[in-house]
Amino acid sequence: MEEEGLFRLMVCTPAGAPGYRYVILDIPLLFKTHGLTKFMRYTVLVYCDPLAQCAWLMRWNGLDVAAADAWISSQIPLEEKLQQAAHIIDNSEDRESTRRQVLRLHTRLKDSLDFFWAQLAVGEAVDGLGGLVFLLLRHLIS
Repeated sequence: MEEEGLFRLMVCTPAGAPGYRYVILDIPLLFKTHGLTKFMRYTVLVYCDPLAQCAWLMRWNGLDVAAADAWISSQIPLEEKLQQAAHIIDNSEDRESTRRQVLRLHTRLKDSLDFFWAQLAVGEAVDGLGGLVFLLLRHLIS
């Protein structure tokens, strides 16, 4: 499915912006590129078992079994992707199971201090600009 493009942007919000702590990019071929992962703080692999993946490909893309198997075989082996990912979501079970895994990961990332320095820097920049505007207005008024 490389012809669909390397990047598929799902959500892009400025990290450190009020209410947002991270940016989520959907990059289907991330592990195949080998170079882009160095720009990612964390990688999350969402995967399902090969039978479910084959069924999804057949239903979604109208592929037959042979074409779906060929597409899956052309990818990096799942074991290699599992080793490269910082976090893993198993999408093989029902939707509620996947939802619980996503919520646990969100809580873990939200509560981590990994983004503290970026948030602090953004906060300081906003405070500094606010102070500068205040001083300029005070100077203009007086």
